[in-house]
Amino acid sequence: MRRALLSLALAIAIAACCSFAASQATDSQAVPNNQGTATPSSPQSGTDLTQPQTGMPPDTKAPAPSAAPKPTAASNLPQSDQPAHSTEPRYLAAGTTIRASLDTPLSTRTSKVGDRFTATVDSSVHDSNGNELVPTGAKVNGQISEQSSERVASAIKDMGHLNLRFTDIQLPDGTDIPVNATLLSVHRTPVARPGNAANAQVSSTAVASRSGMAATFGAPIKGLAVGNLAGGGYILAMNGKQVDLPADCGLRLRIDRNTPVP
Repeated sequence: MRRALLSLALAIAIAACCSFAASQATDSQAVPNNQGTATPSSPQSGTDLTQPQTGMPPDTKAPAPSAAPKPTAASNLPQSDQPAHSTEPRYLAAGTTIRASLDTPLSTRTSKVGDRFTATVDSSVHDSNGNELVPTGAKVNGQISEQSSERVASAIKDMGHLNLRFTDIQLPDGTDIPVNATLLSVHRTPVARPGNAANAQVSSTAVASRSGMAATFGAPIKGLAVGNLAGGGYILAMNGKQVDLPADCGLRLRIDRNTPVP
């Protein structure tokens, strides 16, 4: 009986060993069969394929940096040596007042339509930035003209009158500035008072200096009235039939529209 039990136990152990060996052989054959099958790769976690790329693609080269512009000769100069250029246009603004003294006398006795006259600027004109536009000594050119308004011509036909039209301002360098200007008033040249040497000296040098309205303009000429017309004006004799404007009398003009200055 004892031998029978040992034989049975031995048979069971042998059977178990054979079963384990068979299972190991089956597993070793399954591994090589799976080695030839490629496993599809999955995208990296956290990558959203629906969003555009934020970086440069691996197969795209970054654009070459653009070459810096070569410095010009002017940029190599020190700042103090570079020429100054003004890019803003200059204008005689509408409403600017020009003060000038008549160079030659004008009179209804001798002056005719078409006669030209000049007046010398007494006070320089500057823009809002302080730049000089019209210097002292520039010339205002004008012409004796006919009255263009029939209504005005009819109203003053029995009165002595001179029609003045201003055409341009000539700068000392010869530059002409066409203007449209209105005559505002006509003034006397200051007269020295007797016994006042200082006033006598001012009177004798007023024409030469042209230093401003105070030095060259007196009170408005009595007996005359001024009619304002765009582009000029007319001077009426309130007493009598004649208009006489002496040399060096002051003319005050107003620029009618913005006028570019070269």
